[in-house]
Amino acid sequence: MVLMKQELVEHLSNKMTNQDIAKIYGTTFQKIIQLIKKYDLNTNELRRVNKYTVYLHLLNSQVIYVGSGVWYRCRRYTNRRNSDHKQLMKDGKIEYKFVGEFDLEEDARNYEKELIKKYKELGQAKFNKI
Repeated sequence: MVLMKQELVEHLSNKMTNQDIAKIYGTTFQKIIQLIKKYDLNTNELRRVNKYTVYLHLLNSQVIYVGSGVWYRCRRYTNRRNSDHKQLMKDGKIEYKFVGEFDLEEDARNYEKELIKKYKELGQAKFNKI
């Protein structure tokens, strides 16, 4: 595994979990933690954990879900209501894209609602309820 500091900074800035980064490089999340310490990186600052995010789940370039919440919620599948959605996430078939970052949760929720409406009109966001 050759993971340079700049690559690690980029992954963390994209709000990737240590487990996700480890999977890309075929290593363990403990090794990623060691690199974070070695490079003296502040993961909370890089991931901007104090912000509320709005994100998309994509399957074959189509939006299948719009969500909002804290940075790590995007990749959590344990709290998904729809079993198909949950399985796609478990199988690693979902692409994640952050599309908004807000100081206030209410602002994130409002933007999420706008995007759900937009993508529903396009026949997408099939895992979102209106």
